[in-house]
Amino acid sequence: MSPTGPHSFEPRKKSLKLLIARLSLFSLGRAFQTSSALDEDIRRELTAWPEGYAVIMKIGPQGPAMVLVKEGDRMRYHGEKERPADLLLTFKHLEAAFPVLTAQIGTPQAFAQNRATLKGDLSQALRLIRCLDMVQGYLFPNLIKKRIMKRVPPMTPKKMFNRFLVYMLGIPLGRP
Repeated sequence: MSPTGPHSFEPRKKSLKLLIARLSLFSLGRAFQTSSALDEDIRRELTAWPEGYAVIMKIGPQGPAMVLVKEGDRMRYHGEKERPADLLLTFKHLEAAFPVLTAQIGTPQAFAQNRATLKGDLSQALRLIRCLDMVQGYLFPNLIKKRIMKRVPPMTPKKMFNRFLVYMLGIPLGRP
């Protein structure tokens, strides 16, 4: 008999989903860092945040995380380092986060479905959501953007060039 009872089962490891979630948060963090250096709309949103403002998006209870800290006029991706957060967005578990991180549903829909919790100032969280929408505008093609965003921002030639930089320099190297 096992220590937890005769008919208890251990949950399966979700290694592939965990790897995909970790890669998604890494890519999103690097894309956010690069986009905040290139896009003036994102920088305009970030002006309201004080220097050192920390945003953490994590998957609870033991999942991966994405730490962003405002340095100067942009956000810097700090990996998964634990630190105090001014704004903490926590997905309840991996199954709740997976559709958001794989662009099956948008962040507002995730909150409506009670998949995530927020700790911090709500007005600052709305700024974060607007910035995330702009970053997702660089990451995803229109077909996906139409499904996860209420309003798809237009792609100007400058934004198309920024998208190229995000893909070629931002995600692989973390540079604008």
